Amino acid sequence: MLSYAQPRLAPDERIVFTQRGYFPFGRSVFSVSGALLIITTRRLLFAPVRVWGVRSFVESWIRAKSMSLADVTGVQPADGARLTISSRFGETVAFCVILPTGPGYVWQARDAVPYRDEAVRRIREVTRLSGPGALPVEAD
Repeated sequence: MLSYAQPRLAPDERIVFTQRGYFPFGRSVFSVSGALLIITTRRLLFAPVRVWGVRSFVESWIRAKSMSLADVTGVQPADGARLTISSRFGETVAFCVILPTGPGYVWQARDAVPYRDEAVRRIREVTRLSGPGALPVEAD
């Protein structure tokens, strides 16, 4: 029974795109914690996953990875279903995409590459960024 701790949105803010995934442990494919990537008209948000509605001790850490769209300076596809998001503050957030339906096991990451590409494209679209692999994003 998985759910996501949805963030509050401003009255003039709307959701543009969502993608299930997780924050990887370092350079590995292993998960630290699951999250929902939410792109709104104003922000790039991460909603922590909750198993049976129970709060995780890493929820505040996950929420702290959220940022204003104006602060996003780059987004790049990486190995497997991983993408990296850079901010103007010098921070880099790694996020691994999982399949949009089903249990979303870590070993299904290769199957999620097209969803990673769509997430990269959507982030670039709302932030008007371009870069290596820009529209369309090239799969590994």
